[in-house]
Amino acid sequence: MLLLIRIITLLGRLNSALIFVFKYLAIGAVAIMTTTILVQVFCRYVLNDSLPWSEELARYLMVWMTFLMLPVVSRTKQHAALDIILGSLPKRLSLLLELVLYVLVGIVLYYAFNKSLDFALKGTRMLATALPITKAWSYMAMPVGFGVMMLVYTELFLIGITRLFNESNGDKFVLSDSESEA
Repeated sequence: MLLLIRIITLLGRLNSALIFVFKYLAIGAVAIMTTTILVQVFCRYVLNDSLPWSEELARYLMVWMTFLMLPVVSRTKQHAALDIILGSLPKRLSLLLELVLYVLVGIVLYYAFNKSLDFALKGTRMLATALPITKAWSYMAMPVGFGVMMLVYTELFLIGITRLFNESNGDKFVLSDSESEA
């Protein structure tokens, strides 16, 4: 059990650091996306000359923002959940169902990661329409997001195992929004 607690602690530190970075990268992506769109509106309607690359940049930044925030909301459990069902069940059964869901999500993430990585690698041969980059830069958001989500769900699964077999240790691994900012 001590080894499991150490693994959870190390994985928690790694995930906290990644979540911190991802959160601010996503904020930066939103800021750049908003600025780009505002500049495009100004150029199009005031100067009567639109920027050919602004829509593509904004679209790529939105994709990155989405996949950067997926692990953040998953770790803080702010995503859509089955709280009503889990809350109505006995605690042990609720924990077991939660563990089964983590395993199922982990399997889906594993396949999504592999498929999206293949897709991103194929994007190295395609140039973006208006930006001087390959489409792989946009497509890499998927495997990055799915990869970190696998780490997050591994941590959540291990915490669930700890709670299932030793309720006193499991309570110290409660993830909150304030923990993910540290």
